[in-house]
Amino acid sequence: MVTTKTRKRVKRNGARSRTLVTPKNMGEILIERELVTAEQLESALKLQRGNGKEISDILVEQGIISQGDLLTANSLRLGVPLVDLKQREAQQQAIDLIPGRLAHKYNVLPLEIVDSCLMLAMANPEDSLAYQDVQSVSGMRITPVMASADDIREAISRVYEDNYEYGRDNEQIAADIQQVIGADTQRSTEGPFVKAVEGPLDRIINLIISEAVQNRASDIHIEPQKTRLRIRYRIDGILHEVRSLPLNIHPVMISRLKIVAKMNITEQRQSQDGHFSIKMGRKDIDIRIATYCTVFGEMVALRLLNRAFTFMELDELGLNSGSLGRYQQLLKTPFGMILVAGPTGSGKTTTLYASVNRLKRDECNILSIEDPIEYEFDGVNQGQVNPKAGVTFAAGLRAMLRLDPDIIVVGEIRDKETARMAVEAALTGCLVLSSIHASDTARVFSRLMHLGVEPYLISSSVVGVVAQRIVRRVCPHCGVPREPAPNEGSAYKEEMNEVLDHFQYGEGCDVCANTGYLGRVGLFEVMLVSDAIQQMLVKGASPQQIEAQAIKEGMVSMRMDGMKKVKEGITTPSEVVRSIFSINKL
Repeated sequence: MVTTKTRKRVKRNGARSRTLVTPKNMGEILIERELVTAEQLESALKLQRGNGKEISDILVEQGIISQGDLLTANSLRLGVPLVDLKQREAQQQAIDLIPGRLAHKYNVLPLEIVDSCLMLAMANPEDSLAYQDVQSVSGMRITPVMASADDIREAISRVYEDNYEYGRDNEQIAADIQQVIGADTQRSTEGPFVKAVEGPLDRIINLIISEAVQNRASDIHIEPQKTRLRIRYRIDGILHEVRSLPLNIHPVMISRLKIVAKMNITEQRQSQDGHFSIKMGRKDIDIRIATYCTVFGEMVALRLLNRAFTFMELDELGLNSGSLGRYQQLLKTPFGMILVAGPTGSGKTTTLYASVNRLKRDECNILSIEDPIEYEFDGVNQGQVNPKAGVTFAAGLRAMLRLDPDIIVVGEIRDKETARMAVEAALTGCLVLSSIHASDTARVFSRLMHLGVEPYLISSSVVGVVAQRIVRRVCPHCGVPREPAPNEGSAYKEEMNEVLDHFQYGEGCDVCANTGYLGRVGLFEVMLVSDAIQQMLVKGASPQQIEAQAIKEGMVSMRMDGMKKVKEGITTPSEVVRSIFSINKL
């Protein structure tokens, strides 16, 4: 752990490795510390042979050593620092990485993040299953520290108590619903009525948001259907229906959300946007809200944004070693344009943020124009698109060119003016990072031409393109090897030119909310715009020809990257097919 004794590595589904250590002998430690004599230890060993108890428990029962002495000895035996949780506060950023149910299950407490490692207080640092599960869920290396089991339990109750408040009150939700329905529903969209049922409404809404946060949801959908109100959470990119509420609670719930988000409560036909913040235990959640009028009434989508968000590093995105090296090479380019391509929800913003995180330094002026600014980025001068004030992507870009920029980040290139301004910035000495909607790297150039950028300007300005998708990871807690369906096996064989009898699949468990998947990972292809590709662009080569040339020069296609991750047990063939291939493949 922290000594230099015998070590072995443990790796799970791409998670960072941790180190286990051969511990010292407990008896030696106790004698060295003069906590017991050799005679007392020998006596305890004789008792152990008779009752099978742990030596340490026997010594405590006999009053030879105290629980505090035992804790200190264990700390020395394992080479793990000892901490006093009564004198130490857990950081919210660390707490947010581990759900309360996991902390309760293993009696562990996340304390803080130090040098990209999660410091974890444990009563039993030799619990390898706790290491693996916490590491898998957090996605971080674990640095263990020791604390007493009772202190950890007390701290868990204190830290996670509010997060479980609405889970414990789940039985009252039915009563709250009846209280709202039993009121004067004919005035359900008016302020005075909403105020009258504010208490039960808030409990219902808080329960929904609290459950979503605990289940790692990124979005909540509140959707009126013909006979019911459907509640769905988007978890790891996939929508799951979690609740079905009476339809007549819908109008007052939407009104309450509008009031909190300072939206127009009387407007029900036009779409509206708003935002509000909510505190879940010790966690602050920013929520973006958008409404849309459907045939059965207004639906609402809530986007959950955690203020304790931690920017990912490039090597955490899922880039294979070859693609990571190629992309890092691109980021060293002093000027030009790097584009990240993919459909909505493919993780383009995450990749842009990880790239900026790698590039930012004190001597560099980084400016951004985004819509919206999802997370505040220390060290970057971020700007927000505001069409009502005339601040568009193109207008923001034009303004930034007068501010002595080194690096410009454009949230998205979506129109001709923005595309031309981005090219101009890249040609005048700035490094421009942006996202664009295109299905793969080769079709990015077609997209730019469609936006009115001439091929010779594209070949002169674009230095590299990344295309990506996001797929779900197989849950490491319930993943088992299983024979694939014929269509999955054929999809794998077609890309990899080999046959595998078994792939890794998740069976479904409490940790992954019975989905079989836990977390997500990116599939990538990274194209460097070489001299040959530049010439092909000017000559009007097709996307297929450009892709073939890029693969010849070393690019790994997203299809191949996906199936390699299938072979490694990280994801499933159906996930790769769903995200990249034609829907008719399966």
